[in-house]
Amino acid sequence: MSSLLVACGGGGSGGSGGGSSGGGGTSADPAPGFSVSIDRTQLRFSGDEGSVIPSQIIVGTGSGSNVPTTAYFGGEDLGTAIDRVEARINGTQAQFSVYPKMRLAAGEYSGMLKLSMCADTQCNQHFKGSPVNVAYTVSVGKGLKVTPDSVELSSLTGASASAPVAVQLPTGVSSFSATTSAAWLQVANISASGMTVVGVSKGPGLYNGQVTVNAGNRLATVQVTYRVAADPSSVTSISPDRASLDFSAPTGFASGGQQLKVALPNWAQSLTSSVQYRSGDSGWLAVTTGATGNVSVVASAANLRPGVYRADLVLGGGVDVLPVSVPVTLNVLSADWSVSGTSTLTVDAASTASALSGQISIDVPNLPVQAWQASSSASWLQLSRTSGSLRGDKLGVSVNVAQMLKLANFHAHTADITLSLAGGKVAATKFTVTLDKKLPELSYISPHTRLSGEAGNYIVRGRGFDAITDLNQVLQVTGTKPAKIVRVNDTQFELSLPAAQGDATLALSNRLGASSGTVTLATVSQPAIAYAAVTTQGSKGGLVFDPERQALFTINKTLGSLMRFSKSGASWNVSSVPVSSADEVALSPDGKSLIVTVTSGQIKLFDPATLTEQGSFTAGGVWGDTLNTFPRMAVRNDGKVLFSGASGVQDGSGYMAYFDLVTRSFGNIGGPYVFGWASVSGDGSRINIVQSASYSPLPPIVSLDSSSQMAQVAPSGLGHWFESAQSLHGERFAEGTYQVWDRDLNIIGKVVIPDASYFGRTPLFSPDGTRLYVMAYDSSGLYEGTTSKPRVYVFDSSTRMVTSTNLPLLGYFELKDYPTCTTSAYECNTRALGAVSPDGKTLFYIGDARMIATPIPALSGGAAAAMRRLVLPASN
Repeated sequence: MSSLLVACGGGGSGGSGGGSSGGGGTSADPAPGFSVSIDRTQLRFSGDEGSVIPSQIIVGTGSGSNVPTTAYFGGEDLGTAIDRVEARINGTQAQFSVYPKMRLAAGEYSGMLKLSMCADTQCNQHFKGSPVNVAYTVSVGKGLKVTPDSVELSSLTGASASAPVAVQLPTGVSSFSATTSAAWLQVANISASGMTVVGVSKGPGLYNGQVTVNAGNRLATVQVTYRVAADPSSVTSISPDRASLDFSAPTGFASGGQQLKVALPNWAQSLTSSVQYRSGDSGWLAVTTGATGNVSVVASAANLRPGVYRADLVLGGGVDVLPVSVPVTLNVLSADWSVSGTSTLTVDAASTASALSGQISIDVPNLPVQAWQASSSASWLQLSRTSGSLRGDKLGVSVNVAQMLKLANFHAHTADITLSLAGGKVAATKFTVTLDKKLPELSYISPHTRLSGEAGNYIVRGRGFDAITDLNQVLQVTGTKPAKIVRVNDTQFELSLPAAQGDATLALSNRLGASSGTVTLATVSQPAIAYAAVTTQGSKGGLVFDPERQALFTINKTLGSLMRFSKSGASWNVSSVPVSSADEVALSPDGKSLIVTVTSGQIKLFDPATLTEQGSFTAGGVWGDTLNTFPRMAVRNDGKVLFSGASGVQDGSGYMAYFDLVTRSFGNIGGPYVFGWASVSGDGSRINIVQSASYSPLPPIVSLDSSSQMAQVAPSGLGHWFESAQSLHGERFAEGTYQVWDRDLNIIGKVVIPDASYFGRTPLFSPDGTRLYVMAYDSSGLYEGTTSKPRVYVFDSSTRMVTSTNLPLLGYFELKDYPTCTTSAYECNTRALGAVSPDGKTLFYIGDARMIATPIPALSGGAAAAMRRLVLPASN
């Protein structure tokens, strides 16, 4: 079979070679007993013009004995319509595939196909039954045909080009459809007999495309070449009339729209737009493209924070046009409120209700005019309206006097005016109005007591006095009329009062009906006090005589208690309350509180009438001592209690700590100084301060006047001291027991004790400063069981020494008892603490042994003679 297969031939009108027609070949049978036959002798083909007509198969079969091993096949078209015959072996059969010609014109074609099966290549020896003729008919109907099947188009840019194409439809088909391979290639004017091929407007170039015609199940194609040349007079690219777009809008709002006019090349299909954002924030640009090249652009800051945002507006005109980018910038403005006007209202002595008002201008500059609403957070601040328009309507503010009077004085009170917009796109804001309330108020009058029938000068402390136009008009004094009023500063004025029998109460009036508080100058009677010595063991700190209660107060450091010695007739009653770690006691300027420093770090207040605690306040630190020592606390007449220690307040104003009785707060006196111990005048107007005795060189002495907030360095001649005294108004100051100075620290004279064995211990001035009393101990008599007595030397300190440096000695008198221990041992501190009665007739001393009250004897007669005799040797 392989040989037979190889031998297979065929095709065209030539077969396997020559051979006779009809039964042809040689007469000799190449394979007797073997014969061939075919299954048909007639073929009929049909198809359409231009279509492929399917082939048909003729099957040849060999039979009989003496089967040849080699056979050759061939086919010959004796007509005009067969293209080729292909033969192949399929088992014992030969299959002849007959293919009609392609591209036959429509018509009927008849002919004869001669098939041969031979033993040789020239087909000279036919097997029995070969050759055989097969009649065929090829019927070709009218088919799908396009004319021409290729088209060349040409145009200038912006123009189109077209060409007609005839279409022949297959038999039985009445219409066709056409598709193109490119968008620029279109088909128009389709009819049953043809169409128009159109090349639309394109940019310069050569374009190739294809039109496919579909009619029934037949397809035909038209190849199209489109050549487009440039038109020099036309626009060749997308041309916007602006190179960039810049917008601004407040946050939360949209900008105004901008128009962009865009010129397109004449071959562009249509104007398109897109937005490319350069940052993460997107969606803020809205673009609307019109049919005539107008582009409307709006930027929105509805969801953007203040800042600059950028994007690119990409303009396109189809695939044949290069896109153009137009940069877009949006400056998002902060919709900030601009609120200005009255932000501070001051209430003082000069204020009237009608004057406590102001106006506020309200705007959000980047926004159009719109409505606002306003509300106040405080009842003391009244608003003239609760709504208005930006830039047009101002907001009036005023003080509700009744509510203002309920507020704490000398404080800054704030009220927030909340402003919002009706649209709600801008966050509400607050405008703060501060009420600086400093209405005049009275705190203290110093001294706060006077003797019945006594006239004098007094210092009134408080604040808010500078705004008072005329103190004489607003100062109300019950029981008397001031002879003179002098304002010193905002916190102090001085007045002279004539003699009176009753108390004098002071108040300040104002036009707002506010209470200034009152201070009272109490009138007291000072009874005569007999000599007394009350045993009281323990080191003491501070000695205060209270003329209102006729009582002495001290701190017992050893026992840890606050002690009171109350005069009851000719005797003294002693009572106390425990105060652990107490160091010193003083009396407030109004006599209503005892002030106690506690070394565990507190300032405590006690009621002088009941010794009940009124309050405890924690300081940064309080220094103290366990012995009878110099005073580490000084009370100014404005209520500031200076103490040796730390306030705990770091305000940078200084290092001199104080506790303010008025505000119940701690602070620091200005200046780079510290408070070691001090001497204070009886009215609290003058304080002389030793900073420390622990450094070399010693730091300077400083002075603090009640009218100043700053301590000042004292003259260099003033030395350090451990004992000291001042008169009631500070007219005289005793530096230890050595020198006397005036208020301005000019030297008055030296203190010289004429008896060499006696040394000064405790100085005291008469209230008016004209006499200095110096208690002195006999150094040779300091031993247990001594019979020597303490002496009180009396010096005339009324006049500054001119021709002599020593103060005149008026005499002395002796005490019956020692207030302190009487030994020269280290543990014995002979520094007694002293006080004087307001009438200047009684001296008080206290130490670690006794409290002594001694009247001052008259220095006349024998006592004066004795004093004169003592003085004489000193003057020789």
